[in-house]
Order: sequence, then C-alpha cells, then structure tokens
Amino acid sequence: MSDIFQEVEEDVRRERYEQLWKKYGNFVIGAAALLVLGVGGYQAWSAYDTNQRQTVSDQYQAAQIIAPTDTAKAEAQFGELSNSGYEGYSTLSKFNLAGAYFAQGKRDPAIALLQELTTASDDAVSSIARLRLAWAEADAKPRTEIQTILEPLTAEDNPWRFAATEILAYVDFRTGSRAQAEADYLRLSQEPQASPSLRQRAAAIVQYLKANPAAGPAAPAAPSPPAPAPATAPTQGTTK
Repeated sequence: MSDIFQEVEEDVRRERYEQLWKKYGNFVIGAAALLVLGVGGYQAWSAYDTNQRQTVSDQYQAAQIIAPTDTAKAEAQFGELSNSGYEGYSTLSKFNLAGAYFAQGKRDPAIALLQELTTASDDAVSSIARLRLAWAEADAKPRTEIQTILEPLTAEDNPWRFAATEILAYVDFRTGSRAQAEADYLRLSQEPQASPSLRQRAAAIVQYLKANPAAGPAAPAAPSPPAPAPATAPTQGTTK
C-alpha cells in the first residue's frame, strides 16, 4: 500500500514540475543565455582592456626614454597619455608633463598642472605635487606662500613632514633667516625617522654653513624635487 502512495506522490510532483517548467521555462532559458553572453562579453572586454593597458604602458616608457633629449616630443606624448583614461598612467604622465614644461621654460603651465595635482584625492599624489610645487616656487615666492603650500604636510604624524621641513629650511636660508635654516638643517640631520639621504644632505648643508659663515642666499642649492607619484604613501620618514 505504501508503494502506491509513493507512486501517486511522485506523479503529483512530476506534474507540478512540468507545470512550473511550462510557465517559467522560457525565463530560465533566457537567463541562462544572458549569463553565457555576459561571461563571454566580460572576457572579451577584459582582453581588450589588458591590451590597451599594455599599449599605454609601452607609450609611457617610450616617452620617458626620449624625455632627456627631446622634451618637445616628450611633452606631446605625456600630454596625450595624461588623457588616456588609465588613472595611474594619467597621473604619472601629468608629473612628467610638468617636468617637460619646466625643461622648456614653460613655467606657467607647469605650475598650473602641479596646482591641479595638489587637489588629487590620493594623498600620496597630492603630497608629492605639493612638494614639487613648493620646490618650483621656493626661489620666487615668499615664505608665507611656500608654507601655505606645505601646511598639510607639516603635521607631526605626516610621513612627508621632513621633506616639507627641508624646503622651508631652504627658503629660510634664501630669505636671510640663516640661523633658523641652520637649526632646521641640524635637526633634520639628527632626525632618526628621516630618510638616510635626507639626513646626509642636511648634515652636508650644516657643514657648509658653518664653514662659510658669510655665504649668501645663493647657496646651498636646492635638491631635485621628489620623483613622480608613487601608488601609495611612503613609510614614516620617507622623502622620495
């Protein structure tokens, strides 16, 4: 008797499945087709995006190679890459484009581009832009303006504070505040959290100032600005 009830139950279940399939089967087939098409479309897009990124990478490297000898051509290539749509290469290209502008004496567009980069949402990008802008303006602007540019970097917990202090020390020396500059350089040379290169540079400047008490604002020369835009913020004390 139990077998009969089981067969009846299976028939009822089968009939119910058949009714559900007739009602919703087309939707199931359609959803499966969309899934297959979606996977295929994503794979095609992914392959295309990878190829585009490789192309942009090759173009960026080529522009870097020619930059030291043909700044005009490098300017054109970095300008194009800055609008590539790939944020990393676009940002790096803007820093390099500013460098190409400076190399050709095009100061105004270089300054404008660095000012634009200081508003970037990425802290590392905006911080490096501020450092480069401050160095670019260090010989032309009063200390108050340089300090305003660097103010976000001078907090005690900011990893860029030593690099910012170095710029301010240079500006102090240039504007005649020699004692303050020497004190700042001395403090930097003894700062254990500062990078070794910054400590060495600061110590050399302290020695220079002590050996040349009558030296004017023409020396010491400012070091080169930091390299363009790393992807992440530096470790504590890094000055790159």
